[in-house]
Amino acid sequence: MPNSPINNFLQARWQVRHVLWLLTVSLLLSGLPGKVLATIYTCPAPDGSTLFQDRPCPQGKTLTGKSTAVRKLPFDIHPSWFEIPEQAEERAFCDRRRCECGLQERKHGSSLARAVADALYIDGGWHRYQTSYQQWRDEPAASDNNPQLRANVQEAACNVMMSQQLLRDFADEVTEKLKRTVRMAEARGFDTSEPCEAGVEQACEYLDSVELYRRLLIDARALQQPRELITPNGALPGNQ
Repeated sequence: MPNSPINNFLQARWQVRHVLWLLTVSLLLSGLPGKVLATIYTCPAPDGSTLFQDRPCPQGKTLTGKSTAVRKLPFDIHPSWFEIPEQAEERAFCDRRRCECGLQERKHGSSLARAVADALYIDGGWHRYQTSYQQWRDEPAASDNNPQLRANVQEAACNVMMSQQLLRDFADEVTEKLKRTVRMAEARGFDTSEPCEAGVEQACEYLDSVELYRRLLIDARALQQPRELITPNGALPGNQ
């Protein structure tokens, strides 16, 4: 009989078990690691296509225009130096040994700190990119030189992006280590050239770190101004 006490009891028991099963599944899902429910960012690629990735888009912007959290730039460098070159077709990646972008590779050698210091010459990298871009733009499309000039633009763009990535990833770490070394050098009196010239053990190593730290601060201070105020042709014809 459909409405018998036994049938009603069985139906009620099934409903309770179903609710308990749903509750268990919900609790299990809520306890899964964050990566299972990770946010997917929709980002514009240099060639105009769309990238889907689990990291925030460059410059902290998505295709929908929503802003995401952006790390403070090292040395308070002006954001214009970290813009992606308009004609870039590759992406840059750096670790503690080297940077890569397309077919290019930049090794750090034995000193990550000096690699970061060299990356602060990004103003020269931007000038090279702008010059290469202008030469390629002025060359007729049918010219035999056009492919090589185009390759020069991509190489220059990669050099800029490798410097940008190296500064983002390692500038703060390098600066903190150098600060500690400078304090030890000052405490020992090794922050001047006299102990090194006198042949005092380790004095020259300390002095190298002091001079490198001073160089970092001077070069970084110049980059705290907008890029268009320092490099010529800051706004290229194709970027206007």
